[in-house]
Amino acid sequence: MSSTSSGRRRHAALHLILIIVLICALIAAALYVGFNLIAGKPAVGDPRCTVVAADGTKHTFTPEQTLNASIVSAEALARDLDDRASVIALATAQQESELVNIDYGDRDSVGLFQQRPSQGWGTVEEIMDPHYSTVAFYNHLVHVDYHSMSVTQAAQAVQQSGVPDGYAKHEGSSTALTDAFHGTQPALLNCVLDPVEKSPSTSNGAASAEQRADSTTVGLQRDYGDTLGEVRAEGESAVVEPEDPEAGWAAAHWAVANAERLGITRVSYEGQTWDREHQTSTRFSPVPGWESAAELTDEGQAAPPSTQVVISTATSQDPA
Repeated sequence: MSSTSSGRRRHAALHLILIIVLICALIAAALYVGFNLIAGKPAVGDPRCTVVAADGTKHTFTPEQTLNASIVSAEALARDLDDRASVIALATAQQESELVNIDYGDRDSVGLFQQRPSQGWGTVEEIMDPHYSTVAFYNHLVHVDYHSMSVTQAAQAVQQSGVPDGYAKHEGSSTALTDAFHGTQPALLNCVLDPVEKSPSTSNGAASAEQRADSTTVGLQRDYGDTLGEVRAEGESAVVEPEDPEAGWAAAHWAVANAERLGITRVSYEGQTWDREHQTSTRFSPVPGWESAAELTDEGQAAPPSTQVVISTATSQDPA
């Protein structure tokens, strides 16, 4: 009897342990989802973008956040500012608005940087333009000795925030985004997006691939100025003749970040290709990202990697 009773107790104990483990797993999953929702991260299966930091850490954003990050970071290059300026600006926008162009905030604050019309930052309409608000932020930052300051100190010198200690936590992700949009390293950014015809940013009207290619060249020139090299439209593609590899990868990453808005389907540079149709989403990050795309010469030999950034676009039709 004692042996049977002991066996039952062990079985009951194991059963209880399994129940506890299951409950803990469910709680952890709920906390993970809840944290992502609070942090403005995309839910599992939603369109998402992931940027890889130098230490291998992956930072995940929505396509909207990534698009806004490309505007903020590109403006630093257009103004001939360094990576540090971009990191400070991105950390500020992450803290102030989670990189979302919101039309509300504390008192009369609006926009990416939560700038206040009553404090001379501009009109509400002006501040709600991400390009205007980004320029306004840098106009103030350049008058601060930000190289001798921490990210928090520099951001606070511009923002005069009531919560001055919140910026530092965004330095890692802001550095990773800057590395991508300044082209410091290749193939850092990947996005998983809906098909062009289902994308909310591109399904509200018909547009030909040629029109989208033209819009892509205009967007690159607007965001980066003349820092990338020659940018032109060739039929259904936008082509960049970069000044150097960093300029090339800056343009390539920008194209991925703007793919949802512009109906971009494929980006190729230096023998690597991001193909919109090939991307899938896992719980933690998009895959496969950039893929090697070696081309062969007429003689069957490996062709040297292209020095052009080729950005292909798609035609979309009016929704039925």
